[in-house]
Amino acid sequence: MFGEYFLIRKKIDNLFKGIFSKSELILDVGCGNKPSYHKNIKANIVCIDIGKTKKTHVICDAKSLPLKKSKFDGIVCVNSLYYHNNPYKSIKEFSNVLRKNGKLVLVTPFIYPVHDAPDDKYRFTEYGIKELLKENFNIKEIKTIGGIFNLPAVFFHSLIKGIPLMVPKNIRKLVSFISIIMFYPFYILAQLISLLDFLDKTRRWSTYYFVISVKK
Repeated sequence: MFGEYFLIRKKIDNLFKGIFSKSELILDVGCGNKPSYHKNIKANIVCIDIGKTKKTHVICDAKSLPLKKSKFDGIVCVNSLYYHNNPYKSIKEFSNVLRKNGKLVLVTPFIYPVHDAPDDKYRFTEYGIKELLKENFNIKEIKTIGGIFNLPAVFFHSLIKGIPLMVPKNIRKLVSFISIIMFYPFYILAQLISLLDFLDKTRRWSTYYFVISVKK
């Protein structure tokens, strides 16, 4: 959808600047069709996904990566880990294909509506993320993206996406169009309100977490 979380998406994309160098080889796990953050990763990127996408180089499951051990300088996993059947096993696989001191960058949602059911399985707090990574990685930074002032945007996003799912399939397109007309102006306004999130220091209402860690 045009304008979907446009401020947060831009912030996430910008956080990738400077993390990797041009000479490094990076693995993108769960790349999807339009990884907008790629424009800020100045490195060689190999893309994997469980299905064929416009960007996929290798189709595979993250719990069993058919890749050479210690091959990559870095891994990025953006809005993908919560789909994995066994995130702990995925993290172990990430460690196997990363060289020592290689970087793992995770972006994962916290306060976000269930979507792509039944594939959407997990939400991690920052404490859950620490538990998930502690065996194989040293966490350098966990950033909260979005806070309490972004909750109205999450609410209106849920209305626009969710109301069409409540009606029969044959009228969903019509109901979706009506929902956009009714709620989209409020959704855009709500995203502007989210600019106040810098005031929220509680770290309790994060829409996403942005995590940088290093292989032990």
